[in-house]
Amino acid sequence: MILGNIIGKSSTNEFIFDVKKDAKKFQYVQVLHKEGYNVLAQIVEIEKQNDITKAMCNVLGYRDERNLLKNLRVPLEIDSEVMLAEDSFIKNTLGLIESDKKAYIGMLDGKDIRVYLDLNKLLTKHCSILAKTGSGKSYVSSVLLEEILLKNVPVIVIDPHGEYSSLKYPSRSKKSIDRFGVQPKGFLTQIQEFSPDIVKNPEARPLKLSAKDLNSDELIHLLPMKLSNVQRGMLFAALKNLGSRVSFDEVIQELEAEEGSLKWGLINVMEYMKRLNIFSDSPTSIYDMVKPGMCSIINLRGVGIEVQEVLVYKIISDLFIARKNGDVPPFFLVLEEAHNFAPERNFGEAKSSQVIRNVLSEGRKFGLGVCVISQRPARLDKSVVSQTNTQIILKLTNPNDIKSVSSSAEGITSETEKEIKNLGIGTAMVVGVVDMPLFVEIRPRMTKHGGESIDVLETFANLNLQGGKQECLNAVDVTGYNKKDVLLIINPRYTIEDIKLMSEKQIKEINIKLVPCYLLNCKDKNLQFNLLVNVNNAHVVKDIETGTGGCLIRDLKGLTSNEEKILRYVINMDKNKFEAAELFGRVELQFSELYDLMSNLVAKGYCIKEGSKFMLSKNLLFFSNLRELAIYEKVEFKGIKYDVKEEIKYDIKEIVDFISKFVDVLSRRECFLMKYDVVYN
Repeated sequence: MILGNIIGKSSTNEFIFDVKKDAKKFQYVQVLHKEGYNVLAQIVEIEKQNDITKAMCNVLGYRDERNLLKNLRVPLEIDSEVMLAEDSFIKNTLGLIESDKKAYIGMLDGKDIRVYLDLNKLLTKHCSILAKTGSGKSYVSSVLLEEILLKNVPVIVIDPHGEYSSLKYPSRSKKSIDRFGVQPKGFLTQIQEFSPDIVKNPEARPLKLSAKDLNSDELIHLLPMKLSNVQRGMLFAALKNLGSRVSFDEVIQELEAEEGSLKWGLINVMEYMKRLNIFSDSPTSIYDMVKPGMCSIINLRGVGIEVQEVLVYKIISDLFIARKNGDVPPFFLVLEEAHNFAPERNFGEAKSSQVIRNVLSEGRKFGLGVCVISQRPARLDKSVVSQTNTQIILKLTNPNDIKSVSSSAEGITSETEKEIKNLGIGTAMVVGVVDMPLFVEIRPRMTKHGGESIDVLETFANLNLQGGKQECLNAVDVTGYNKKDVLLIINPRYTIEDIKLMSEKQIKEINIKLVPCYLLNCKDKNLQFNLLVNVNNAHVVKDIETGTGGCLIRDLKGLTSNEEKILRYVINMDKNKFEAAELFGRVELQFSELYDLMSNLVAKGYCIKEGSKFMLSKNLLFFSNLRELAIYEKVEFKGIKYDVKEEIKYDIKEIVDFISKFVDVLSRRECFLMKYDVVYN
């Protein structure tokens, strides 16, 4: 279809045509060049004055005989016909061809043409995602992560707000099966989370940094205070005596031997670093983080920004060194809220700034790709942004942010710059596929979105708070549920819709049951983990879908101090069966007294006797390694409608006292496990 003819001035980069038929902003057009090839262009602005309508176009280029995308060297002829570009011509010219080395991110705005990013380019030459809060930056980054995980590339995500754990679960959105051709998919087996605070983030495994292998430069860099010349000299003297690798305890010991009052300021800051609880003699191994096919999320939700800086600096530094040495495979690093960890120099210097600059400038040589994500591009280090070859820009409204983006991204003209603040939710300006920006409607996620805002009003809807208790306003809701409370909930991995789809039998009804539980944060041999205890039946829950998996604590009878002492030895025995004489050398008791104590443990159900040998009761075998029952599930407040809430039958204090005989219980948190009771026809 002919839209018009070129008029006025034509250059190698742009032209104007008079509009004779319907034309829209950002439509793609094609023009036959006098040398015989078709040129692709895009309408960037339309003006109408009286009865004359003009369209301004940017030239995107053409494919030569070698199929290379080339820019014009000779302008298009005046009066040349401007035609609406065919989809096949747009795809071929822009190189939007599907490949197993490309990532499908969405469709050209207004077209059913899929847009693919070159994954090799993305993973080695870095990318950035820039958008204001709520414009979908974490959504877009998750779309990229889905594509990368499908290719089994290792991923590390620095996640300050705990938004990325939803990658584990398939999307519930019906939009996923529309014209975008995306099917719901979860990556539960490919996601692992780490956090320095597993009380606030119970779905994560403990993240600990090494307290022993810090070198002198690292130690000084990590300190949250500016040292005076005297203090610096004092610290260097202490470090010199200790050698190249040091720990906080060793430094404190050396400083205590120094003279002068200034040492106490240094000692206090060393003690503060120890109290942060992020350093350990049993640190998290970076080799566990970087694995083929795995995405390791560093969940920093609830962690102070000064501690986040220390963690990000040390983790990225260790990973970069390991990659340069070839100790870990190539991987992709995603850095959320990058302006906090690599701020523009006008806004200060974070502890992580320099190592991030180094990774962006050198990482591509070692197969380490980075995606930096920020809601404040003006506050993000310009040298970091300039190293990203692919930029995905969503809606921005702050003039400083828009100016920062337009000055750093190639091919953004004054016309396209104006569109940045007008971008709709779900539409992105993608720079780096071709010389000019492409407007792309981002595809739906395969996985559940975790970055959406909480609907506060919906959470508390239909609740009547009388006398401090939550009561439902309507006795029976239209959904069939009869009660609603706002509670701390552990959600099952599957929804009612999932159960209906997976069931081979005809389902009559599905009831929601709430099981009262306590989440216990425990510590054993310097390792922290969470246990979930069902206080309706005293089970330790491992499988949240069935509510079982742990062993039943059947007997909570008290133990004497000597019985407790003997039971600890029994639990830590290297063999399953043993004779009383094998314990005799380990305890300071007469043999007859020891034998009587073992008999008492048998009578109380803690041990079993077979012939002359004793063994731990099956009900207590799990205490020999409680860490095997560790659970990593998210706990969140939720307004929930339910059918049954089970009663509490066991005293949590009694259970905690019992478990504390074997591990340290650091804290406890009341919650409810949501389960489905399925009734079949």
